[in-house]
Amino acid sequence: MPDFHVEHFGCRAARADGEAVGSRLRAAGLALGDPADADVVVVNTCSVTAEADRAARAFIRRTHRLNPQARIVVTGCYAQRAPQELSAIAGVAAVVGNSHKALAPEIVLSVMDDARQHSAGLVSPSFVSLQSLVETDARETTPGHAPVWADDSFAHSFIEEAQLAPGEQTRPNLKIHEGCGNRCTFCVIPQTRGSSRSLPHDAVLRQVEGFVAAGGNELVLSGSILAVGDAICSRSQVLRRKPWLGWCERSLSAQACRGCA
Repeated sequence: MPDFHVEHFGCRAARADGEAVGSRLRAAGLALGDPADADVVVVNTCSVTAEADRAARAFIRRTHRLNPQARIVVTGCYAQRAPQELSAIAGVAAVVGNSHKALAPEIVLSVMDDARQHSAGLVSPSFVSLQSLVETDARETTPGHAPVWADDSFAHSFIEEAQLAPGEQTRPNLKIHEGCGNRCTFCVIPQTRGSSRSLPHDAVLRQVEGFVAAGGNELVLSGSILAVGDAICSRSQVLRRKPWLGWCERSLSAQACRGCA
């Protein structure tokens, strides 16, 4: 039986988050498979519209109906915006908002171990239950609901340790920016992804160099906002250190020009 499945909803930045979680889980020795057979299903949600929310809820309920033994972990923008709403849905084992998505791989592993320990009727002295993780991290839970990791600090929002590598996608996503400092009335990004911040320059270079060394030919730089004036200029200077990263500089400059227009 496959160990896990990641279902993606939403934009390229959200897709990059889900791919990073999947990469960390594969590095831990887990196998990727179909949601109908997986032990744990990670639902990486979007919340840009009411329809996006509805699609995520429908997938969660359908997955629980087809695979009632699966533990469902919900993450992404919907999980950040309305975590208690999702935690009440049948089959959901944990809700991890964008504020804590760097912890998502560890939470998924804990959910999986919890399920297997209980199905085997075994709880070893060294076993760390999901509930104990919740208590340690001071995340409050509502009785009868799944535990929730979400707050407005966004202290664990980047998954920097997951090295981008060639894989299922021809052009995988490298997220280099997160959030937005504007407060437009029609937009939920500040609420669901926090204030504007970027992956450190050295981390961007390390990711791209590792990707190329592993045989990668093309990737997509993604983020909530890439055309951010000074941030683009600064990032371009870093990328200019490597001649073979010139295409990154040109891509970022083009984004900046469109953003300033």
